[in-house]
Amino acid sequence: MPDIDATDRRILVELQKNARRSNKDLAADVGVAPSTMLARVRALEERGIIRGYHADIDRPGVGRPVRATVSVRLQPKSREVVEKFVQHVWSLEETEAISLVTGAFDVIIDLTVPDVSTLGSRVLNEIATFEAVVDEQTTLVLEHRRKPVVRPIG
Repeated sequence: MPDIDATDRRILVELQKNARRSNKDLAADVGVAPSTMLARVRALEERGIIRGYHADIDRPGVGRPVRATVSVRLQPKSREVVEKFVQHVWSLEETEAISLVTGAFDVIIDLTVPDVSTLGSRVLNEIATFEAVVDEQTTLVLEHRRKPVVRPIG
C-alpha cells in the first residue's frame, strides 16, 4: 500500500482530471497553500507516484480509428524469447501497449491502425511470422472506454 494521505489522494485525482491547471488553482481546489501544493506534487513526482504528464490523443483524429488486440502464444517461453518478441512488437509504430499475461496466451498487444488492411498486414507480416509465435488471435475492438481517473486506495 503506498504511503499517501488524503491530501495526496485528492491531488492525484485533481491532476488526472486536468494536469495543465495552475498550481494556484490546484491548491485552491485541494484546500492547501500554493507552496504546500508545489512541495507535495514534487514529492509525489520524486517518489514515482506521478510518472509524467501526457496529452490524451483521439485515435481517429490522428488517422488511427481501428483498434485491435492481438493475443500471442510463444514457444519456447524463455525470458530471452519473450523479451526479443516484446522488443520487436514494441518497435511497431501501431503498438500502443503490450501485456505479458497468464492463461492460453503469453502476450497481448494493443494496436491502433488506419484500417483493417493495415491491421492484417501488421499481424501477418510482423507478428504471426515472428519465429517463436505458435498461435495468434486478433480481436477487433468495437468500442473502447477508459476511466480518466484512477482513485488511489486508502
